[in-house]
Amino acid sequence: MSISLLIFIILLVLVIVFFKNFHAFIYFVVSADIFLRLVTYLKANIIKDSAFAFLNAVPANVPEIIKSFDLGVFTEILMFLYIAIYIIFESFMIRNFIKKKF
Repeated sequence: MSISLLIFIILLVLVIVFFKNFHAFIYFVVSADIFLRLVTYLKANIIKDSAFAFLNAVPANVPEIIKSFDLGVFTEILMFLYIAIYIIFESFMIRNFIKKKF
């Protein structure tokens, strides 16, 4: 088991235990993915010094964490759940936008 997957699972369990809310689970997964994508962008385009070499251990995004193990059908199921989480997140965002706008 890779360290990035272990950290992601531990943080996910902590969010579930402390918040006990489906919304918190969805927001955690999406915000973790956005954070990883931002770090990857910074790593590739802005931060090029060897002083930040520890950033090379950071995965690019959540699908990369999921695909780091070739588990066959289980990987496909996790990717489907990942897409479903983003669809649910988008519906949360649209609903909040409509509530605030009108």
